Amino acid sequence: MWDRHDVDFVDTHLLPWEKVPAGEFGSAGSGVRRVLSSSLGSKASTTVLRVREHQKGTLAADLDLYVLAGEGTLNGTALGQADYLYLPAGTAIDLVPSVVGLTLYCGFWGDAALLSEAGTTEGVTHLRTEEMEWSSPGWNGDVPLRTGALVKTLREDDRVQIYLAAMVPGWRSEMEEAHPVYEESYKVYGDMLMGARGVMREASYFFRSPGVYHGPLYSRGGTMSFIRSNAPTTTDYRTPQSGGNWDELAHRAYGY
Repeated sequence: MWDRHDVDFVDTHLLPWEKVPAGEFGSAGSGVRRVLSSSLGSKASTTVLRVREHQKGTLAADLDLYVLAGEGTLNGTALGQADYLYLPAGTAIDLVPSVVGLTLYCGFWGDAALLSEAGTTEGVTHLRTEEMEWSSPGWNGDVPLRTGALVKTLREDDRVQIYLAAMVPGWRSEMEEAHPVYEESYKVYGDMLMGARGVMREASYFFRSPGVYHGPLYSRGGTMSFIRSNAPTTTDYRTPQSGGNWDELAHRAYGY
């Protein structure tokens, strides 16, 4: 699952849409996908999936699903933008997109196949994240964190921690930072300066191995990201090198 090449970072709008292979989740009705990253040793992958037709079958592997756009029903229950679902292997899928279709962020823990065998709906988690309350993050440890960084925890177990992370307009962190965990992030909306790497904007994606320094961080207009890591996140900080101060980088990136 976590054995992937680092992607730091990519604007997924620039990736080509490709037809979903036959037999996989999303293939009915000529669904299309963008592949963001894949495991080197298994069939786990992360994709953005666009579907307009009925999808029916049983999942071959666990799936983390976040609705980026559109609406529909899943197993008779309304499905809408910003919903998060954890669907374990063996879950029966009866997905009916509305006329506008669905755009889904899909984190497959293995083979993306939809099987013809009977499934179940036991163990499914379905959260309407816009109805959840924000809380303060704990990834900064003893280092003070500027007010305006917020999280919503969606799933946490011995394999993964999944959460939404948001920052208010003007929020910044002036140090470079690294985390001792694998980290995968998709920018749902907004902007975030990632140090000298530039500005992540809506639909940008990264996958990082543990210990990769990044930053300083700054968001001009505010931001929210969907993040998965293999354990609770903690942070190591260091002072940026000459020319790497947040205000210098922001001036070059945003033009002010």
